[in-house]
Amino acid sequence: MTCGQACRYGRRPQGHSDAAKRISDAARTAWTFRGWDCVGRWMSFRLSDGVTNHDVYDTKRDAIRHVDNELRYCYIKLHPQGMSVCEAEIMLEFTRKAVDAGFRLADPDSATGGPDIIPRIGHVDVFAQLRALTRKAGG
Repeated sequence: MTCGQACRYGRRPQGHSDAAKRISDAARTAWTFRGWDCVGRWMSFRLSDGVTNHDVYDTKRDAIRHVDNELRYCYIKLHPQGMSVCEAEIMLEFTRKAVDAGFRLADPDSATGGPDIIPRIGHVDVFAQLRALTRKAGG
C-alpha cells in the first residue's frame, strides 16, 4: 500500500517498520477471511515485532488473557477493510510510548480489558468503509 504525502513514516528512508507491516497484514488477512465477522473483535500483537497468533477474540479481555505478558502486547479492535500500515505504525508507536511511560492499557482483571485507543483513520479509509457499508446494506 502506498502512503500519501502526509504520511510521516512513508517519507522516512526506512519507511514503515516491519512490525507495522505485520500488524497491517494480519488485520487485512482477518478481514479477507472473516469479513464482517471480525469487525469489533480484537487481535493481540507483540510490541517488539508485531507478531500475532492470528486468533481473533470477542473481547479485549479475552485477547489479553491469551498472551504470556499483557504489557508486552498491543490490542487492536478490528474494523472493516483491516488496517493500513500507517494506522498500524501510529497504534504501535502510541502503545509503545504509553507502556514506556507507565500507562496500563491492558488489564486482565477489568471487565473491558482496560482503556482503549481510538484508531485514527484517514479520509480514504472512511470512504472505503462507507462503500463497504453501502454494499452490505444492498445500496
